[in-house]
Amino acid sequence: MLTVGLTLGLSLIIAAYYWLRQHYRYWEKLGLPHIPSTLIVGNVYDLLSSRSCAGEQFMTLHHHPAANGHDFVGIHVLHNHALLLRAPELIKRVLVSDFSKFGSRFARSDPVGDEIGALSLFFAQYDIWKEIRPIFSPLYTYGKVKQMYPLLTQVGYKLEEYMSTLKFDEETNSTVVEVKSMCALYTTDVIASVAFGIEANSLSNPKAEVRNKCIEVNDPRFKRLLHLFTMFFAPKLVGRVGTHIYSPEFEEFMRSFIKYAMDERMRSGAHPNDLVDVFLALKERTIPTAKADVMQKHDFFVAQAAFLLLAGFDTSSSTISFALYELARHPEMQRRLRAELLEALEKGDGVIDYEAVNALPYLRMVVDETLRLYPSNSFVERRCTAVEGYLLDSESGYRIPEGMPIYISILGLHRDERLWPKPLEFDPERFSPENRKLHTPMSYMPFGGGPRGCMGTMLAPMEIKAGLIHILKNYRVETCSLTPSEIKFNAKAFALAGDGGTRLSFVKDKIY
Repeated sequence: MLTVGLTLGLSLIIAAYYWLRQHYRYWEKLGLPHIPSTLIVGNVYDLLSSRSCAGEQFMTLHHHPAANGHDFVGIHVLHNHALLLRAPELIKRVLVSDFSKFGSRFARSDPVGDEIGALSLFFAQYDIWKEIRPIFSPLYTYGKVKQMYPLLTQVGYKLEEYMSTLKFDEETNSTVVEVKSMCALYTTDVIASVAFGIEANSLSNPKAEVRNKCIEVNDPRFKRLLHLFTMFFAPKLVGRVGTHIYSPEFEEFMRSFIKYAMDERMRSGAHPNDLVDVFLALKERTIPTAKADVMQKHDFFVAQAAFLLLAGFDTSSSTISFALYELARHPEMQRRLRAELLEALEKGDGVIDYEAVNALPYLRMVVDETLRLYPSNSFVERRCTAVEGYLLDSESGYRIPEGMPIYISILGLHRDERLWPKPLEFDPERFSPENRKLHTPMSYMPFGGGPRGCMGTMLAPMEIKAGLIHILKNYRVETCSLTPSEIKFNAKAFALAGDGGTRLSFVKDKIY
């Protein structure tokens, strides 16, 4: 009997092994370009083993020798057959021209167990997303960002006050700062102010409640990493795993936060046309919606606010940190930028208003180059939603089946020598007015691309520029013994972030 059991068990193992081998030979059998994969983990072993973050993992695949010379390559993300697109023309087809066939993300959360996650603008499936986006897109127009700029300036002055309280060495007039943490105080206060009309007071009290909750929600504890990994790369299991984007404590905090913001707005009668005003209009049904039932779900407002708060403070603080790091490593670029700021400050009697910021060419070049080397979105994914599939390549005749995930490595594109000469060098001249005209369309998309790209493509750069202005007009940044020679990304973070933080020396050097 024991022999029969062992034989049966061994047979099942052998059968499973051969089934897996056939499964992972999917692209090979089709005769399409592909990257050899490993059984069970596919092509994401480095991500699974915490050797790299998701952005680095897909960049490695983008630059894999097997992908050279191909517009797309077949990969496996765990057991999922997937495609990695490498050619800007093909990327444009999927993200823009044929968006209707790729309107949903592959990533999703559990709509039953995690309503806040499933209703957020980022994770919402296409039928929900198309109802939500038109309501919130007016918040991010040129005119609206212009209205927000005085609030950015107010927070910028608070950043100056915060930095003036730091302990400086009397001889060198310098102090060493972990810039990501400091910038996160600034960006948390910015997003609380411009979106919710609330003073988070992170800069005056780094242990303030809003700031503490933002730190908590980004804590790379195992359970959170498991849930995020499941949502992004094994979404069929979200119900079984019971995924949640946020902890129960953060969800309760956001419910209280939004209720307080809405109550205060109704009490004050002010109407700055921010996110809270949109919520109140929806609640009172003064904004018509095609599917009011979606908007009336219990946690609909919380879902939008929670993701906006999380996305608004984290990526922008990282970008400011990366920009300061590169400027510290390139003193000549920093001198040129500070000279430009001085000229603008002199023209404006110490004030750089919205129009003046937009007229600073080198500041824009520095920010754009920072976003090239360190994009806010390091990769994007979509899911083919066409029932009939999608003809990817007329030469091979391959039709992407419904449900297959499509990946694009933005970090890979931005560091692709075919598109950017000497791609690892920090060179703002790539974005001079003359050189911008030479860029290949869809080779630069730090906030994603197409209708499902980030809506904050105007607000985020302005938030970053304002932060840099209020820092660099008072301080010169330099490398120190604690500054890394190169940025290593935190393998446990989904957005690009320096591993262990980034420490720079800030030297008092007021230019105006």
